[in-house]
Amino acid sequence: MKQVEYWRWRYRDPQSGRICRTMFQLTAEEAAKYPEAERIPGSMLLRDVEDSAFAETRPRIFRPAGAK
Repeated sequence: MKQVEYWRWRYRDPQSGRICRTMFQLTAEEAAKYPEAERIPGSMLLRDVEDSAFAETRPRIFRPAGAK
């Protein structure tokens, strides 16, 4: 099981020039099709996914050298 981040995104519509928001949360890969897509703060949703096709999106946290 992996946890994948899903976000709502804001982007500029290329035809109208207006700022739009996605209706649903998307992964960064899914949002890449929107020009200049930016994450909307506070909209993240973590989901458990069994498929190994998704990359781990959580930050890696390591203990400092010499820490017990």
